[in-house]
Amino acid sequence: MTDDRYLPGGPSRRLVKEVRSHLWRYGIRPRGKGWRLAWHWAAEIGSSYFRFRWPLPWEIASQYILLMLCEMKEGRSLRLPYRADQVQPEAVQNMFPEEALLEIPRLKSDAK
Repeated sequence: MTDDRYLPGGPSRRLVKEVRSHLWRYGIRPRGKGWRLAWHWAAEIGSSYFRFRWPLPWEIASQYILLMLCEMKEGRSLRLPYRADQVQPEAVQNMFPEEALLEIPRLKSDAK
């Protein structure tokens, strides 16, 4: 929290609090390199406008989550069990589109 004063782009306390609040709803406690990188990315987006404008809090939170997923994939820890796509409750099936946007490696395919 004290490091929030030194985030790239100098966001307001209110904006940082709103982004943290959005992430906390999902049980995510942001910190570290990914947190700073998400703010750097958001500051770059903000400066791409004619007049500087921060992205919305949930957009910055989404950027942070995407960066964490990339970090997990890089560390080879973004995997689902082999049978995860074969045994899905109907509620889970309804959440995914016909064509998956992200290809998540399965444990069995890593053994090849």
